[in-house]
Amino acid sequence: MEDELLGDCARFVDWNVMPRGISRPSPEDVPLPITEVRQLKQQARQGRWAKNHKLRAVVYHSIIKALPCRVVTPDADVYRDWAAQRGAKSALDAFPKRLPVFAKGVNPPVYCLTSEGHAATWHVLLAIEVHFPDVTYCPALPGVIALLAHFLPGEPELFEAVSRLLACTDASLHLLDQTFRANEASCMTFADLVNKYSTGAHRVVAARCSSVLEVYSDWLTWLFEDLPFEYTACVFDSFLLEGHKVLYRAGLALLKFYKTSVKAKTLAHLDAGNGLRAEVRGFVRNIAWHTIPDHLMERAFGVRLLSRKEISLLRHANEHALLARGVTRRPSRFYMHCDGHSPTLMLIKTINKEVCGAYLSSDWAERKKECNRGLTFFGTGECFVFRLHPEVERYEWIIIHRPELAMAMAKAETWTDPAEDAEQMATSEKLLQTKHENATDHEHPDARQIGGLSPFLATRHFKLPSKSASMFMFGSNDFIIIGGGDGEALHIDGDLDHGRSSHCNTFDNPPLCSENFRIQVLEVWAFGNAQP
Repeated sequence: MEDELLGDCARFVDWNVMPRGISRPSPEDVPLPITEVRQLKQQARQGRWAKNHKLRAVVYHSIIKALPCRVVTPDADVYRDWAAQRGAKSALDAFPKRLPVFAKGVNPPVYCLTSEGHAATWHVLLAIEVHFPDVTYCPALPGVIALLAHFLPGEPELFEAVSRLLACTDASLHLLDQTFRANEASCMTFADLVNKYSTGAHRVVAARCSSVLEVYSDWLTWLFEDLPFEYTACVFDSFLLEGHKVLYRAGLALLKFYKTSVKAKTLAHLDAGNGLRAEVRGFVRNIAWHTIPDHLMERAFGVRLLSRKEISLLRHANEHALLARGVTRRPSRFYMHCDGHSPTLMLIKTINKEVCGAYLSSDWAERKKECNRGLTFFGTGECFVFRLHPEVERYEWIIIHRPELAMAMAKAETWTDPAEDAEQMATSEKLLQTKHENATDHEHPDARQIGGLSPFLATRHFKLPSKSASMFMFGSNDFIIIGGGDGEALHIDGDLDHGRSSHCNTFDNPPLCSENFRIQVLEVWAFGNAQP
């Protein structure tokens, strides 16, 4: 019966690159009788399925089929219907041009798959995006799908298996984090466990990196992107039966082996900072130089006193801490590239071939300081927006061309001393005149910044009781705004996929492109350093 269900379970496997020692399925294979869960756990820990591809396929199928799931869980027929609705088979054969939002930034591992198998993982990822809209962040999923592709006969069966993992209702297993906050809580929990159960490795990391969480945040990437196939498969054997605690144990074991590998080295001769993250990931990719899969699992299950209850308590505490801080979604990769640079130039090309953008005088990292002061918008009057195609236009801060608006707005809201008004107007006009006289094509007027603000066009020089005329830059994890006040010159979503443009008071601009647009290319250039 299992043979009929599984069919050719090695259909997507490229046996020319598979590790030695893993047997190719044959009609003579005798399946291991499926026993009670306790015996299966022992077999998984002992690596009883590691050398027999068909045996592992049979066991995986039985375990996943037995998982308790939500009442409505998409199955293989749902995938077939979805594939049929997408049109001709050739459309499905083409590789998608983007990863789903929940897996952005991930490099799906190949795991010894054929080109057909690699394409199948991408197709299933797209189907998951459609049928599981509640999965908003799951960087481990591409690796899980690529691994399971080894043991299932086709895309519909692969989709059904992954769906059951995502829809599993057994809270004790906690198979896959599906939101950014849950993933962040897992990273924080892993850091807590390293500090307690692998103090030697923690000291090595802490001695070389000011933010250990940056290193530990890669722990699932180690397991489902960097670790070679035969090692990940051994981890996955126990993971299916015992849940997320196996992943924590495997991550701790990897760090223990890493600590051993650098024990004989002098820390002073090792690179510090961001290079440590790459070094640890490189170590995991080359783990075969240091140990074999069986020894990795022995080290993982050799961590004493680590219980599922402790992991759950730490996870819940970390999730509550993140919730209290308002952490709900992944920080935009936009800030990862832009923070620490100013001024910057943003260029946007829409799918309709429109080109627009903005010159931004302040560092996007300023958003954190402004948030701490309870403010929202930041930047200076040197910001401007523009469009380059279909026509070329530039829109500067409205006060540059109409400085009287500053005084007009002030007078409309409150009475002031006429002499003081005249002095303020004279000061504003003098600042603007000096700015244009001193700024040349080769000298940026921000060259003599004071306190991070332009000495000429900081809003503190102007009476602007109406903030709608000085809304230059706003940034959050959910969206980016450039130019505000009764509209937004540019509003870009946190995933950098969609945006909109309209008139705003700050720049007095018309829409810079289609009012609602989809982004084809977005580039940000820092003066002196390109930041695409």
